[in-house]
Amino acid sequence: MPELPELPDPAEGAEGSAPAGPADAAGPGGAPAPQPPPATDDELFAQLIAGFDDPVQAEDRTWPEAEDVADLAPAPRPRPTIVRLPRVQALPPVDPRAWVAAEDPDEGHFVPPPPEPLPRPEAPTRLAVAALVLGLVLIGLYLTGQLPGLGAVLGGGLFLGGTATLVSRMRVDDDDDDPDPDNGAVV
Repeated sequence: MPELPELPDPAEGAEGSAPAGPADAAGPGGAPAPQPPPATDDELFAQLIAGFDDPVQAEDRTWPEAEDVADLAPAPRPRPTIVRLPRVQALPPVDPRAWVAAEDPDEGHFVPPPPEPLPRPEAPTRLAVAALVLGLVLIGLYLTGQLPGLGAVLGGGLFLGGTATLVSRMRVDDDDDDPDPDNGAVV
């Protein structure tokens, strides 16, 4: 650890001697003594860091004997090892428009299962659809002038009857079939 300059004892200055001035700093023959240039902050910091792990000698300590804790003396710290990271080689840029998906050997061989047959409508539903279509045909013939007014009335009745029958036969979900009667969260 670098030696620090000793400071003058303030008790000596109180005994009657004059404080040290520039005349006392003179060297032999009255010429001023050459003083070393003051250390910069960086040099002082480098000295502190260089002596950081040095153990403190008993004669160099500046604290009272009562505060001496020898059991807790700092152990020298290991210096970290510097490990070089592996170099990574950059990949060249890729144009996303030039990318082509790889062919999947199983793709394109999917055969969907045959569709289920449509259910056969019941007789009242078939009759209601036939009445609806026949009513539209009769109204169309009346509008083109090929059928007298009584055909238009008959066509309107068939159209309205077929529509009413289809609407009345529409499925309505019963609330009894629903396993959750709340139909959602209860607030």
